[in-house]
Amino acid sequence: MIYEIAADLTALLHLGFILFVVFGAILGRRSRRVRALHLAAMTYGVLIEVFYWYCPLTYVEQFFRAKAGRGMYEESFIEHYLNKVIYLDMSQWILIVAAVVVLGTNVALYMYWVWKAGHRAGSRGERTFRHGLS
Repeated sequence: MIYEIAADLTALLHLGFILFVVFGAILGRRSRRVRALHLAAMTYGVLIEVFYWYCPLTYVEQFFRAKAGRGMYEESFIEHYLNKVIYLDMSQWILIVAAVVVLGTNVALYMYWVWKAGHRAGSRGERTFRHGLS
């Protein structure tokens, strides 16, 4: 029973990571630390999709599922859980396109916020643009 709970918690953590990759720019808008963590997570998330790597959380979850006596799955976390609900059996190139769209959207948000901060600072005669969103 403890292994099954650990596997479920790992799956939830994995889902949380994916949600952070997709929506982390919103959380990082006002925090430099969250922004740096999000950029790293987003880069890693895109690399996982592009190179078709397995996230270590997939292996951890499968380890706990095997210890609990439940079957392991062959595919990645996204394919096993989310593809069936979100992607509806889409091919790898569509996942890569989706990863690029997520990356582009988040980068565009960061660039807009930096531009906006610099624009506001410039209109007040301050020189804070080089500091980004501080």
